[in-house]
Amino acid sequence: MKTTSEEIRLFDHDEYGEGFLAMAYHVKDMSQLDRMIFEDCMVVDGAVLAPHVNAKSRCSLHLRPEIISRNLGCSFQQAVALADAWSIIEASPKMVDVFTGWIKAKGIEKGLAYFEGLARQLAEVEVCWDHEPVGNDKDEAFDDHVAEYDESVPDLYGYHAIGSDDIAFIEEKTWEQKQPDWYLSILFKVRDVSDLKSLKVIAGYAFQFDLSRGQAGVFWYEYRKAKDRIMKEVRCALSLSAKGLLKQIKNANGHLPAVGALLYKIQQGKVKMNNPPSDPEWSILWEAYHEQKQASCLARSAQK
Repeated sequence: MKTTSEEIRLFDHDEYGEGFLAMAYHVKDMSQLDRMIFEDCMVVDGAVLAPHVNAKSRCSLHLRPEIISRNLGCSFQQAVALADAWSIIEASPKMVDVFTGWIKAKGIEKGLAYFEGLARQLAEVEVCWDHEPVGNDKDEAFDDHVAEYDESVPDLYGYHAIGSDDIAFIEEKTWEQKQPDWYLSILFKVRDVSDLKSLKVIAGYAFQFDLSRGQAGVFWYEYRKAKDRIMKEVRCALSLSAKGLLKQIKNANGHLPAVGALLYKIQQGKVKMNNPPSDPEWSILWEAYHEQKQASCLARSAQK
C-alpha cells in the first residue's frame, strides 16, 4: 500500500476549510520546522521541492579547493585557506597560475603565510571602511546605488525533492539507504554536529567528493538545517558580554556608527574585554548591527 508523505500534507488545507483562512489556520498549527518547509518549498508534479544553494557553482573553477589541492599537491585544508585568501584579493585565473608557480618554488608554508597575511590586511581595510564611526551622505548614496542594481541570480540555487504524494513501497530501500558509505558518513556527521567550527570542517569534506546533484542537494539542505539549529542554540545562551553589546546596538539610536567602531575594536583585540563574545556570537552581533543600520536608514528616508 502506498502512502502520502508528511511533507506533501503540509500543502493540503482541506481539513481547515476553504480559501486563504484555511491555509492561515493550518499554518498556525504547524511546528516551526513544518512552517519552514511550507514557506521555503514548493509542490511540483506531486513532489515537494526544497531549494539549496549550489555552493560549487558560486565558486570559480580556478578557486575550487579540490583543484588547487591537486595542482599544488597540498592538503585540502591548505587549499581551502589559499582559496579563501585568493577570493578576498579577487585573484583572476592568470593570477592564480602565477601564484601556483611561486608557491611550488617557495613551498606551501611560505605561500600560505604570505597570502593569508595579504588577505587579512585587505579584509581589515574593508572592515574599517564598513564600520567607519562618522557617517556621511555619500555612504547612504552608495548603499542606494548598490541596492538599485541588486538582483537575484536564479542559477545559484537548485532544488531537490524531500517529499512526494507517491512514496515507494515500504519494503523497498529509500534513496538514502542506496547511497554509498562515504556519503552516509558525512551526512550523519552534519546531522549530529553541535558547533559551527565542526560544521565548516564537514563542509570541507564534502568538497573533496564529486557529489551528484541529488547528493549535493540533500547534503546542503541538512547543512542549512544544522547551521540554523546551532545558531538558535547560541542565541538562547548568549554570554553576558554578548548580551551587553547587543543591548548597546539596540539602544544606539544616533550613535550606531560609534558602536560599530567599538565592536570592531573589541573583536580585533584593540579594546580589551573580559570574556569577549565567541565567534558565533560575533555573527549574531554583526547581524543585529546591520539590521539596526538598515532600520535607521529607512527611518531617515521616511522623514525626508
